[in-house]
Amino acid sequence: MKKTIFLTIAFIFFGLNSKAQTQYYTGQCDGDAIEANISWKTNDAIIGSYYFMSNSSRVYKLSGTNFVEGEIEIVESFNGKRTGNGTLIKTLKKGKIVWSGNISNVDGTKSFIYLTRSR
Repeated sequence: MKKTIFLTIAFIFFGLNSKAQTQYYTGQCDGDAIEANISWKTNDAIIGSYYFMSNSSRVYKLSGTNFVEGEIEIVESFNGKRTGNGTLIKTLKKGKIVWSGNISNVDGTKSFIYLTRSR
């Protein structure tokens, strides 16, 4: 009986901690409409992706960390190559969660990204 209880508790603990919480966003990157998802891992890591509504086949991968509450250090890549990195800051606007900030692209340019979702 003790073994069954222990295994049940262990299964629940590892099951809850191994799953990422995924959140879906809409927004803009340099004024162009995008859709994004971000998965929050239990170790303060994040993964996700976004694509431009005008070209949904071109998907940018996101990875990074959320060590500081309200701040994501993010790396953007396409086809396995890093295309940029930056910091997104969380704010609340009109009852919505907003992550926004600049991505420094590898070609030296900057892109402003703005992601929002309902609370």
